[in-house]
Amino acid sequence: MAGTVTASLVQQFASMKPTEFGPAIEPKWQLAERLVKEVRTAVEKQHLTPLDGARVISSIAATLFGYDEFILREISPESLLATASARR
Repeated sequence: MAGTVTASLVQQFASMKPTEFGPAIEPKWQLAERLVKEVRTAVEKQHLTPLDGARVISSIAATLFGYDEFILREISPESLLATASARR
């Protein structure tokens, strides 16, 4: 049984037209808003500390918007090694 191959978020956003950006990001943005509201309520009710709330919100954003693909890939060990080699 063959699985469906999905392009990475970087590939998806790099190849989309400017007019496709809004419709592509809106469902994730709406979900993020609902989740952040839940976290804020949990902090206000003292179910989470403010620090834990900030950590959860950070994780939500990272998961929904591809932190590991957009940010971590930019500072990967491979890229750091390549930069160090180029300086020599």
